Amino acid sequence: MTIQISPNDHISDLQNAFTAAYPHLKLQFFSKSHGESKGSFAKFMIHDRNTQLRDLNPALRGSSISIAPETITWALEKDFEEAFNLHVQVFRQSGSIWLETSVSDHLTLAEQEAKGAKSTLSPEAQPIAEEQNDYHEQE
Repeated sequence: MTIQISPNDHISDLQNAFTAAYPHLKLQFFSKSHGESKGSFAKFMIHDRNTQLRDLNPALRGSSISIAPETITWALEKDFEEAFNLHVQVFRQSGSIWLETSVSDHLTLAEQEAKGAKSTLSPEAQPIAEEQNDYHEQE
């Protein structure tokens, strides 16, 4: 998939396009960057989905980003950082919560999506043990 990015787009535009392709994943935007396999502090999360991208990066120019299922999670986050100076973190659904994927940054988006889908098969689904250290966001 390819997502068109314009300074006038809202965070929600990118989030909706991404989640349309990966229903058990979502992009969260932050005001500060993070490193590979590192989490983003919740206090830097941008909660207003109506925030325009130009407010996050006034120098942003229109462009696009290609996102394939075989894209490594960390590579996608890094691409947003390097190409657009936008700080994103991929979150994955785990039962009824959303986990930051910092522990599993090495997985592809397809692998993340499969784990998210599997976690929602039963109502008793619990967060996956390897990611207990990740913070999560309640829906």
